[in-house]
Amino acid sequence: MLKNYFKIAWRNIYKNKLYSAINIGGLGVGMAVSFMLMLYVYNELTYDKQYKNDERIFTVMRHQPANGEIQSGSSTSVPMAAAMLKDYPEIEKAARMNWAFDKLYTYQDKSVNINTASVDPSFLDIFSIEFVKGSGATAFSELSSIVLTESGAKSLFGTEDAMGKIVKINKERSAKVTGVIKDFASNASFKFNAVGSWAMLEADQPWLKTSGWGNYSFKTYVLVKPGTNMANLNAKISGFIAKNDPNSKSTKVSLFQYSQLHLHSKFVNGKSVGGSIEYVQLFMILAIVILLIACINFMNLSTARSENRAKEVGVRKAVGAGRFSLIKQFMGESLLMSALAFVLAMILVNRLLPYFNGVIGKNLEAPYGSVNFWLIGLGTILITGLIAGSYPALFLSSFRPVKVLKGVNKAGKAAMLPRKILVVVQFVIATAFILSSILIYKQLMFIKSLPAGYDKNNLVELSLDGRLYNDFELFRRDAIETGAISDGVSTSSSISNTNSSSWGITWPGQLPGEDKIPIDQLVTTYHFVSTFNVKLIEGRDFDMGRPSDSTAIMLNQAAVKLMRMKEPLGTQVYWQGAKRTVVGVMQDFILGDPTRPVDPVIVGFMKGWAGTATIRLNNKLSVSDAIAKLNTVYKKYKPEYPFDYKFVDEQYAQKYSTEQLLGTLANWFTILAIVISCLGLFGLASFSAEQRRKEIGIRKVLGASIANLWFNLSKEFVQLVVIAFVIGGALSWYFMNQWLQKYIFHTSISAWVFVATIIISLAVTLLTISWQAIKAALTNPVKNLRSE
Repeated sequence: MLKNYFKIAWRNIYKNKLYSAINIGGLGVGMAVSFMLMLYVYNELTYDKQYKNDERIFTVMRHQPANGEIQSGSSTSVPMAAAMLKDYPEIEKAARMNWAFDKLYTYQDKSVNINTASVDPSFLDIFSIEFVKGSGATAFSELSSIVLTESGAKSLFGTEDAMGKIVKINKERSAKVTGVIKDFASNASFKFNAVGSWAMLEADQPWLKTSGWGNYSFKTYVLVKPGTNMANLNAKISGFIAKNDPNSKSTKVSLFQYSQLHLHSKFVNGKSVGGSIEYVQLFMILAIVILLIACINFMNLSTARSENRAKEVGVRKAVGAGRFSLIKQFMGESLLMSALAFVLAMILVNRLLPYFNGVIGKNLEAPYGSVNFWLIGLGTILITGLIAGSYPALFLSSFRPVKVLKGVNKAGKAAMLPRKILVVVQFVIATAFILSSILIYKQLMFIKSLPAGYDKNNLVELSLDGRLYNDFELFRRDAIETGAISDGVSTSSSISNTNSSSWGITWPGQLPGEDKIPIDQLVTTYHFVSTFNVKLIEGRDFDMGRPSDSTAIMLNQAAVKLMRMKEPLGTQVYWQGAKRTVVGVMQDFILGDPTRPVDPVIVGFMKGWAGTATIRLNNKLSVSDAIAKLNTVYKKYKPEYPFDYKFVDEQYAQKYSTEQLLGTLANWFTILAIVISCLGLFGLASFSAEQRRKEIGIRKVLGASIANLWFNLSKEFVQLVVIAFVIGGALSWYFMNQWLQKYIFHTSISAWVFVATIIISLAVTLLTISWQAIKAALTNPVKNLRSE
């Protein structure tokens, strides 16, 4: 019997090739998109959870009052790890880590840049780092030790064994490779490919040994003992910094689970209130919604062919088939089509996943070798087949044999109602996608239009190391003489990615407690204003001809406002251990989040802090020609270093990369939702034309024009779309308004957005149903009225 059901199902699929292809194609595309979205969701939900003791690994978080709110961050000071381990028996291990930087590794005649972090030996135990060669117990037994990941070792040594090899780091420090570890997972926060010992870092930078509690430039990780009550430990640890640092009485500390930080990195008043988890939840909902509208489309297209299946149902019932038997037959047909759609979905996933990875910036892979993956796939076939096939099976099995065999079966308005509701649901979703897509794009354009406060174009950044560190001014002069650049400046960090602040700053007229306010800082030398084209409100840039500028600073407008300076020029400000003279006031420019008010910034003159060179290319040359000339000069100073550079405008664009990704995905999902919804609408239009063919014949005999018939067939669908627009528009307005409120600076929900949405919806609707309407209107009325 089961074999017979599937044989009949296959014949029906083969007989109605067009409708079957549309049905299977729509369901397959919906499945494929849902699978890719769920791969992303799974990747995010398992982020940083690949470590053996992930539930016991915590990041030390710091919460500090500033500008009327509590700012939270994971940057900590050097002494913190050892002091925590000593004071709190609940902590089993603690480790420090510095920010990872690219360093030049040289072995024999080969040099490569490898991203490197420095850690305490306990870091290897906390994160259960898996060694391919060597062991964690001996990896840092020598001062000059370096551990490479498999990728790092391959990039420098190829297929040669890396163990025991002596490498040169930045042409200065010799180090021995004492271990090779597995690469970090693609969904791990750690992206470095080399790990050096903290002892070696201290030997190279002796100031670290005496670095106090106020220098928050490092990470601290702890492993708590099994069974630790985290609420109690966090209560005990809250005043840890205040106890050790008299200047930070208001700063609180907490331990936050490391594996949760990636998804829950947004803190308000010292508490985690969300973060990337919101987008993961959104993607999960999108996956379900896309599959749902694909199932609705399947239902509508299946019932649209009910007239062609009516006599089959009548004959089967006449010879004794019961309704349950027919339901099983039609459900079997639905499951077969669902299985075929799944096969198509897997083909599409295989083809489209690389493009999807490119859009979202991930390296997702479908786990074809996992049994669980195929079990989930089987479950998807069953659930999708049962959901999509339930209504058609119940509807078709309800036909009365006497009526259908006489050819007088007519579904009537009651039978049309469920299909109309399904189409409305589809277009509510499509309308919501259209509106949301427009608003996300509008917000993205709004963010991009916010002035950066400096000219981002034609700026490139180079790493200041090797000879370039000491000879930057000579390099700058040579590059200007060749015509490659118009100006250049050395700074402590990238202007587009600065994460440095200082407090303990004092100024005349300061109120009690204001010295605890952290102020963003950027350390530089000469040519800052001319390189970045920052607008000076008053005063001047740092000047080589003024020796007194060695203790000079410039402030932005926000800093002047914070310090309530009426005449800032010449004012003495205590910063970085010395009194500094304000020589210039600049227009506000963005260092951090462009969607928040600009923070106060001190730009200070200090030699010895430079880490980045920012170069303004000559705008009279093409970018490629200017880069080529700059490369020639660069090789004169750093022949052994690869010429690596970054465009500032591209790095700045990363500040709104989340909105950019959301906008791109919203556009694609909008198109997908419209296409699948149109397939459902096409099915309903086909069904309606079948049901009204005799009415159309009579109207045509009585003289109705094709335009009149088209109008009569189209108006009910236009009504459905208008209803869907009202519902979808209201829902979109509510949820998008909530989304926009997350931004201090945001666009408005304009009336034209709704007008554009209804125009798009109506245009798509009329284009979809016109083919069926015109086809029905052109049919010979004699053919439609032959049975009357």
